[in-house]
Amino acid sequence: MRSLLFAPLFLLAGPMAAQGQRQTVRGTVADADTRQPLFGATVVVVGSDPLIGSTTDVDGRFTLEQVPVGRVALQVRMLGYEEQTLANLLVNSAKELVLDIRMQESIAQLQEVVVSGKKGHGEVRNDMAVISARKISVEETSRIAGGINDPARMVTVFPGVAGDPTGNNTIIVRGNSPKGVLWRLEGMEIPNPNHFADDGTTGGPINVLNSDVVDNSDFYTGAFAAEYGNVTSAVFDMKLRDGNDRQREYTLKAGVLGTDLTAEGPLPGLNGGSYLANFRYSTLALLDGAGIVDYQGVPKYTDAAFKLKMPTAKAGTFSLFGIGGLSSISQRDEGTTGDTLFATAEYGSRMGVLGLSHTLLLSANNYLYSTVSLNGNGSSTDFNETDAPGETPIVLRHEDDMARWTLRVTSTLNTRINANHKLRSGIIVSVDRFRTFSNSFDREDDAMKVELDQRGEATTLQAFTSWKWRWNEQWSLTSGMHVLHYALNGATSVEPRAALRYQATPARAFTLGAGLHSKTESLMNYLAQTTDAAGNITQPNRDMDLSKALHAVFGYEQMLAEDIQFKAEVYYQYLYDQPVENAPGSAFWLGNMQEWFTTKDLVNAGKGYNAGVEVGLEKFFTRGWHGLVTLSAFDSRYRAMDGTWYNARFGLGAVGNVLAGKEWKVGAATKNKVILTGVRYSVQGGQWQTPLDLQASIDAGMQKEGSPLMSVKGEPIHKLDMVLAYRVGRAKVSHEFKADVQNVLNAQTPVYYYFDRRTETLKSVDQLAILPVLQYTLRF
Repeated sequence: MRSLLFAPLFLLAGPMAAQGQRQTVRGTVADADTRQPLFGATVVVVGSDPLIGSTTDVDGRFTLEQVPVGRVALQVRMLGYEEQTLANLLVNSAKELVLDIRMQESIAQLQEVVVSGKKGHGEVRNDMAVISARKISVEETSRIAGGINDPARMVTVFPGVAGDPTGNNTIIVRGNSPKGVLWRLEGMEIPNPNHFADDGTTGGPINVLNSDVVDNSDFYTGAFAAEYGNVTSAVFDMKLRDGNDRQREYTLKAGVLGTDLTAEGPLPGLNGGSYLANFRYSTLALLDGAGIVDYQGVPKYTDAAFKLKMPTAKAGTFSLFGIGGLSSISQRDEGTTGDTLFATAEYGSRMGVLGLSHTLLLSANNYLYSTVSLNGNGSSTDFNETDAPGETPIVLRHEDDMARWTLRVTSTLNTRINANHKLRSGIIVSVDRFRTFSNSFDREDDAMKVELDQRGEATTLQAFTSWKWRWNEQWSLTSGMHVLHYALNGATSVEPRAALRYQATPARAFTLGAGLHSKTESLMNYLAQTTDAAGNITQPNRDMDLSKALHAVFGYEQMLAEDIQFKAEVYYQYLYDQPVENAPGSAFWLGNMQEWFTTKDLVNAGKGYNAGVEVGLEKFFTRGWHGLVTLSAFDSRYRAMDGTWYNARFGLGAVGNVLAGKEWKVGAATKNKVILTGVRYSVQGGQWQTPLDLQASIDAGMQKEGSPLMSVKGEPIHKLDMVLAYRVGRAKVSHEFKADVQNVLNAQTPVYYYFDRRTETLKSVDQLAILPVLQYTLRF
């Protein structure tokens, strides 16, 4: 009978070669609730013959020797714990596979729970999150077409998530503005981790975080768990992986997006200690410096990341980590002839995080996780434009300089009362120091106007508590409370949340979640200033309240086969206390913006909603191939001070994806040679925009909107992406050649329109043209 239960697991592992290259797979197994190491857990390579297995020691460590390279699945079992199967693990000939496995205590005590199949594919590590949650696998990011090793681009294959057609990795989730996304690293909020990013934005062309240093992370799209605050749209909860604590390993990458080196290995004299470090530099900047390429506007960027893991005998485990990025671009508009200077632009951005985390096991049922970090981010712009060739003085000018430093302290206490009850409570203290300046030419007044010129401090306090109650093996309830206080304007939000999961059968589950959420707006919107004719300066939005939302989600999950899953969610998000212009006839809503700030006088009197349904059918990566089909349909609207309901800018209407990928082993069976192919077709509705009045724009010499408001919907955006890779492994060395081509058909659909003052015409900003991203990877 037991052999029949195990039989489906053989689907999750590739064929075990009798000969060929081998590698070591090792790691630790710990209790998911208490982080206590588990002694005596068995770890077995599914389908291995002869059997490859191991048992964890007193520190929870295991080692599997001579594991065939390629894709394998591991089965982990422990008396009194729910069995876990890790499918589709990629074993590389040049790098040991080191795993951190966490097991959930079984409600049926002193029994070894046998589950047919595997632990939920894509299931997040945070068991307090039971709805609208998905794991971001680093391995998935590398093989999905259009992902280009960027988690922010990879999540656009999930239901309800759309990307920026113009090329940034900005994401739109369930009709919300991208500015509502929260980025987290090692359990704490961080600034936007993208190059060429402004304060208040959440995306950019290139992610600062390199995929070689990121561990599997979590992504949430609604009805967030109680620990997630200051967010209304989506959460990226990322982790840096630990370096190899037994041997040195290196990875060298050279490609269109950058040239980088990753190094990792054990820390001398520290048992279990390790280091991980990565440095990347813009490939185009390297070629430009060598004189190989020569054109104006070369994007220059560099970034780095590191993590030091330092376990101690009695004081717990410390981790010192950091990420940082610098980017700049210099552009000159010399017209079509190239002999007349019309405009110049200098832009730069920077961000960085330096943090220390500490995990302390207090007892058999308690552990404390704390972090302290110093974050910094900023940007600067210097733009000049003239009306006509050679005209002086400059008639259009803008300059800005933004900088913010944040000291953030977090501490979270996890307590397991018993197998049925678990508590998690924590505090988050963030102290911002800022410097903001923005000076722009106002054509209507024919003068330069300072819109930002502030220095100061702002403190954010957050606290949360959550409780998980597993009634039995079918029912579980997660409930909690989050409190957010923003000292800059004295605003406070109290946010109850709850989620219910009913596992009707081993293959079918229902979920229901609801909660209140709030978010501070970008710092620039609070500090924006206006100057009247008498020279008096006012800050109209200094006391602007928090933006709030009520999320409700119902979900259904069904395993149609051992490797095929169907998921559906229906959601409603009620948006309230939304910042709108404080004018009776105005339709302006801050939620239609995704970057920068406004000097309009705002009041929290707006309302809105996002309502939709999402479905997804996924074939997990088994038998050498995978597939995914997703479809989302939703409606997003808002109401400002004029009392009329309008289409929200990011209410795209529909988003769909179809993707598939296949691996082929080539050459002799004993050779480690693999060809990977993948294709992705995506379509998303266009954004809503107010039509532009060309004649009024010409008369005013600047862009002017017409009517009716938010009545023009952009054309649907279609995109075909393809990936082709060849991977060959030898003893201690592996090579990979990869081409990830975005927008293969070179579609040029207009995304939005703007008024070009020089030509006095309306022009379009089109979707990003075909972009082949070539990359070579050497691991040794």
